Amino acid sequence: MRTVAATLLPLCSALGYSFAALMLKRATEGGVGAWRVTFLVNCTAALTFAPWWFLGSAPFEWIHFWHAVLAGATFFIGQILTFLALSKGDISITTPIMGTKVILVAFLSVLLAGEHLSLQLWLAACLTVAATALLGGELRANRQRVVPSLVFGLSAALAYATTDVLQLNWAPAWGFNRFAPVMFATVGTLSLGLIPFFNAPLSQMPARSVAWNLGGGLLLSLQATGIAYCIAEFREVTLTNILYNTRGVWSVLLVWLAGSWFSNTERSVGNRIMARRLFGALLLLSAVFLGLLKR
Repeated sequence: MRTVAATLLPLCSALGYSFAALMLKRATEGGVGAWRVTFLVNCTAALTFAPWWFLGSAPFEWIHFWHAVLAGATFFIGQILTFLALSKGDISITTPIMGTKVILVAFLSVLLAGEHLSLQLWLAACLTVAATALLGGELRANRQRVVPSLVFGLSAALAYATTDVLQLNWAPAWGFNRFAPVMFATVGTLSLGLIPFFNAPLSQMPARSVAWNLGGGLLLSLQATGIAYCIAEFREVTLTNILYNTRGVWSVLLVWLAGSWFSNTERSVGNRIMARRLFGALLLLSAVFLGLLKR
């Protein structure tokens, strides 16, 4: 019988991600730059996941270690692309677009398992294209914000989808308590490579930006814990991603209704465009449900 945690954890993670995205968007403003924010977030994630190691699990094996390292490297690529999308684009476009991750997970699973695409999945893909058009409908009016949201958002979705498939295949053999700490320690280690790209030392970050960064980073790490745990322990990557995909709707609503609390000005594009983005987010969510219904 399916547990309550298998449903609540992805839903809570979706809401947590939406708040974290607003906080981190706020942290990147004022010339702080995305790379310093990314570095601090990934170091926070490495520290957050480290204690799981001491809870014990399967014995150490190098093959499991390198599997976790590879998953961490893929996740790191997704992190870089996500922060590029958040810093150069709009949250209300980026987050729903990243919801295509669920469709990508399905495609990758089909490719790896050798299954055939169903008619439902093809229809879901068409709905996803329509939703993308709605989310980026003001392309001519705001190309500098929309294009990065679409390009980096879709690329991040592909990287995260790959990470999910790797976790699904490899994490159970070693256990979440071993796999996750090594995976996110890899993310933190790779983040050291971002230091040369800082536009100023960490010590020169404004205190307000540091506060937004630490708060957003901790919240992002906690929601990532929920998703990683669900994939590794419940092995319901499809349903987990369906529930997690509600973050697209939450992000549009939060920007529209509470964006000013985070000094976010995206709603200034107008109610008509924000309403279209919300409809696009809902359409995207419908596409996911259609494409991933049990056949």
